[in-house]
Amino acid sequence: MSQFNNPRELRGLKILSERDTIIQTGKNEWDVRSQSKDAYYQVTRKFQDRHAQMRGQAVWTCSCPDHQTRNVICKHIYAVQFSLKIKVDVETDIKAQKIQGDEIGGVICPVCKNLNVVKRGIRTTSYGELQRFYCKDCGHRFVVDKGFSRVKHDPKVITLTLDLYFKGVSLRKITDHIQQFHDRKVCPTTPMRWIKKYTALLGKYAEKYEADVGKIWHCDETTVFIKREGEKKHYQWIWNLMDAKTRYLLACQVTETRFVKDARKPLNKAKEVTSVRPDAIVTDGLQAYREAVKAEYYDMTAPIRNPHIRLKDFETKPNNNILERLNGTFRERTKVVRSFDSAIGAEAFAAGMQTYYNYIRPHQGIGGLTPAQLANIPINLTGNRWETMIGLSVK
Repeated sequence: MSQFNNPRELRGLKILSERDTIIQTGKNEWDVRSQSKDAYYQVTRKFQDRHAQMRGQAVWTCSCPDHQTRNVICKHIYAVQFSLKIKVDVETDIKAQKIQGDEIGGVICPVCKNLNVVKRGIRTTSYGELQRFYCKDCGHRFVVDKGFSRVKHDPKVITLTLDLYFKGVSLRKITDHIQQFHDRKVCPTTPMRWIKKYTALLGKYAEKYEADVGKIWHCDETTVFIKREGEKKHYQWIWNLMDAKTRYLLACQVTETRFVKDARKPLNKAKEVTSVRPDAIVTDGLQAYREAVKAEYYDMTAPIRNPHIRLKDFETKPNNNILERLNGTFRERTKVVRSFDSAIGAEAFAAGMQTYYNYIRPHQGIGGLTPAQLANIPINLTGNRWETMIGLSVK
């Protein structure tokens, strides 16, 4: 059983992630660079009639041997289709932003919610100048909140802290980095306050969208240590449930034990973020999964009544390697922090890692995209992805 519906799609994403690989030579013609030799293949798109064009029903051809001999949609065609889809998404997002700006004049008063707002002076902060606005209706003066209002530190320093933390850098090293390269002396407890504040904000924002995922999921658990008086190494369990096609992390739950009721939590959480019923849920040999998957996803009317696939060993496919790699990403952070002060701290960490993994961290296995991009989450993050997402969360 393959982890992806079509391997050519993944190869098409790989082509798209590289520079200067797709060149448009005409209205419906493209040159796509070969991955195996220094040459280009010609991809064309034709519509039978105007009605077919309106419905988006096109006939695609490519000069590569794969398409010519097998008459299938090759990786070069997939690369062009993905590039066209990204272009449409970007243009739609720009148009939506323009319409919204025309409706509210770009700025709305946070007190009376009226649009009669004008610019009125500049507010000088320690990290730069901010435009100040004045409402003619209620007389309120304000600056636009982009998620960093009443914060004396530079937003770039705050988002740098978030990024370094989830990449496994210790808080002590983060404060030293800020002092060395940004000439800002930060209290050692301040970075953790930023992390708790903004990961909670981003987590709520991310829950608004439903992920478009595949039908093969992988589930596994890893340990996280909690400080408890009288115990040297008290640990709890983090349950991760991931979609194989998009690498989207559907659930990330923390429990004290590994019983059936605990194994059901990530499966139940996945129902909230997607309406897809999986054809297969791949797990290791833990007995709790057998009853948990059956309780959450058993369906007499479905083609596959019970989607549970229990691994026999680590080598036979399907295997759980993508979850083992995810657990390694988690351990990059947990081996530095060693232990959390409480179960609440562990839950906040798990929620933050889920947001970081899905929306911020590019994934080499899917062509350098983020899982959220591949799952068609309508959030366009560019540049400083942390800062952009925080701004969207506040709006």
